[in-house]
Amino acid sequence: MQKWKKMLAIIGIIGVLAAGAVVLYVYLKPHRDVAKEKAVQLTAQALFDAFKTNETEANAKYLDKAIELNGEVADITKNQEGRTVVNFKTNDPLFVINCTFKEDPGVLQPGQTITFKGICTGYIPDMNIVINEGVLVK
Repeated sequence: MQKWKKMLAIIGIIGVLAAGAVVLYVYLKPHRDVAKEKAVQLTAQALFDAFKTNETEANAKYLDKAIELNGEVADITKNQEGRTVVNFKTNDPLFVINCTFKEDPGVLQPGQTITFKGICTGYIPDMNIVINEGVLVK
């Protein structure tokens, strides 16, 4: 019985150490600097068309990749964290590409054409494409 308890204690300690190592690895992992990454360049409409046509293929091409998007600003808001969020227009009036800036981009106006660079984090069917950690390119 004593041997069994010692073995269980050793396995428990190894498990806790392994979990701690994983947490430290994730916590200390360097953050991506999208401004320095080479990005896939396309228009907001082309990105929308790619996801609308074939979501699986578009996910393989763009998900978790740096995207440099050029398009017309539909509207500008602030999210819960106070970050600027720009929605790019598409040819579908109910669908936008939602882009959140990492830092304040300055003055932007609806109707203005801008180039935004960020990380594509997902597609919500019949709603929007989400891009985060963005910076204003021009």
